[in-house]
Amino acid sequence: LLWMNGQILNENDAVVAARDHGLLIGDGVFDTLSVLDGVLRFPDRHLRRLRHSIDRLGIEPTPTANTLRSAIDELIATSGITRGRVRITVTPGVGGTARSRGSTPTTMITIEQAAPAPSSVTLTRVDWIRNERSPLTGIKSTSWSENAQILRSVRAQGFDEAVLCDSTGHLSECCAANLFLVIAGEITTPSVRSGCLPGIIREVLIDAGVASERDLVPELLDAAEEIFISSSINEIVGVSRVDDRQFLIDGPATLRARAVVADAD
Repeated sequence: LLWMNGQILNENDAVVAARDHGLLIGDGVFDTLSVLDGVLRFPDRHLRRLRHSIDRLGIEPTPTANTLRSAIDELIATSGITRGRVRITVTPGVGGTARSRGSTPTTMITIEQAAPAPSSVTLTRVDWIRNERSPLTGIKSTSWSENAQILRSVRAQGFDEAVLCDSTGHLSECCAANLFLVIAGEITTPSVRSGCLPGIIREVLIDAGVASERDLVPELLDAAEEIFISSSINEIVGVSRVDDRQFLIDGPATLRARAVVADAD
């Protein structure tokens, strides 16, 4: 089942118009939320970020946060999923040209079972960059082909994720996760100036005073005692290897971060 423009539908009955901007030019935003033990994780933070993304792209009119929350709660109850992935996708709907939007946006919410979080991940440095000057910087855009292509490339090399720098050479993020380095016991993460997504788990750790953001250079990957990544679905996952260097997974700083996120609401 899914929710689309105010209705609960069977997936096979959901229809997206052939000229929907999300389909034609990847014009839209999305946000992904985790369901853990049947409970939605950090809904207010996610819906606030989604609203920021919608406003940045100027998509209107769209459902309110209360409407979206009610729809998600209904999907969770109907599906019976206890560990799941909820995705909200918003596009401008049908438009004539790239510069001409219609007045009826498309909003769709899907839910599916989420696989268990991996025990650890491996990373590799790549030459591709995160463009910190892009008009899409800091939002979860449906224009995700760049990330998908990078992930296909690094996985063909035997790695799970990529380490991306910005155009100035500073560390930014991974394709689908935020990056954290533990240096002299301090947990640090690249500044949003690097073009990284302001992730929800990242936000929780910074708000709790457990992590701080700063400009980080790639050489610090070799100086780090621990490295971990964060995402809404898997939360905190330790990094076991970056290129040829091995790391201790689930070290004290990683475990501290994980405990803070587990207790947060």
